[in-house]
Amino acid sequence: MSQERGRLHRSAIIASLLGLIGLPLCAHAQVVQLANGGQVEAAVKHDSEVAAGDQVELVVEGVGSVVLASHQVHDVVSPKVSEDEYFDYAANFTDTVGDQWKLAKWCQHQELLLPFERHARRVLELDPNYLPARKALGYERRDGRWVSREEIMTGRGYIRFEGRWMTMQQAALQVAQEQQKQKLIDWKLRLHRWRQQLGRSSAPEVQIDFDALDDPDAIPGLIQLLGDEFDQDLAFAYLEALGRINSPAARTFLMENAVFQNNPIYREKCLQEVLAQRSPQMVEFFANHLKSYDNNIVNRAAYVLAQLDYPTAVFPLAGALQTQHLASHSSRYTYFYTSLAPEKRFDVDGPKSSYRMLTLPEFLARSRNAYDLVRVQNQGVHLALIKLCDGQDFGYNPDAWKEWYQQSHAPKSPTIRLAREE
Repeated sequence: MSQERGRLHRSAIIASLLGLIGLPLCAHAQVVQLANGGQVEAAVKHDSEVAAGDQVELVVEGVGSVVLASHQVHDVVSPKVSEDEYFDYAANFTDTVGDQWKLAKWCQHQELLLPFERHARRVLELDPNYLPARKALGYERRDGRWVSREEIMTGRGYIRFEGRWMTMQQAALQVAQEQQKQKLIDWKLRLHRWRQQLGRSSAPEVQIDFDALDDPDAIPGLIQLLGDEFDQDLAFAYLEALGRINSPAARTFLMENAVFQNNPIYREKCLQEVLAQRSPQMVEFFANHLKSYDNNIVNRAAYVLAQLDYPTAVFPLAGALQTQHLASHSSRYTYFYTSLAPEKRFDVDGPKSSYRMLTLPEFLARSRNAYDLVRVQNQGVHLALIKLCDGQDFGYNPDAWKEWYQQSHAPKSPTIRLAREE
């Protein structure tokens, strides 16, 4: 009995040392490492009814539950030993330098980071010059005294932020990035809730005026909503909202889908939104698609260039009148996004990223297979040139089209008159 009483007494000493009295852990507790550098021992509730998709619910026994944003949780570590096993083992050690250091090393091996640190600090309280503990806790000897890592880093102008050392400028940038990320998340949630309640409530909780929507932070949410939408009228409303937002991200999305989108109705709608904000700079964007290994993309890009109606497109179009492509028998097992059947919903993903801007030479260079090539006359390119050149038709002769453009649109050299000597 006295032995058991002694064991319990030593356990109480250890618990007091670690500051654990009054803070019992749950049976399935894990060590949750927070982004700000802190730690909490709690159980992660995976079937939470109160945490949203971007949140985590933590249950701390004797305290309750807390809901944190996912980005606030850096890592979750499951201890190798339970709380009872730790206290049983720790009860065998006395409050001396040797025993406390042995216990600290054991905690480190068991990945009990917080107990390790506290035992190591207890060693330094008993012997401030104990070298192994000093090194383990990051101390260095400077000018005859021990200096902590915190003192070293702050002396260099760094601050501890979100669990890492960084400059004030880096911390400010990270705060701005987190705030920006949260704005995007807020818009996604708001748009999702708006769509969920649509038609189900006479007094909707969330109201959005799409005609007045001009916040670039709403773009990812609109695209996500678009990809889940089966109602064509609503999909058109999302695309029109993207067209009104003055942002390179929205503009690029519409321009890409004016070429890549396999559903012709949505592809044409994207083109209408592009034309509403047309500019000469768009010519280069679509002219680059004339180099695609996929012949359908070449002709789709030509159609868009014709609708943009800028004469500067004549030269790149003339160069794409006849292009090389894989022969049909040779391309049977090759990935062509345009050969996929159009989906009912708007395909927000489009082609695989590695194929999106792939030219034929790039395609051949990355493949070990042998392919037969054919030279193709691109009718879509031909029709685009006729439209841009006021009905002129030089067939599939690129030089004739270029010569016509130079005569009609190239700047004329000014006439220079030399003064005659008197």
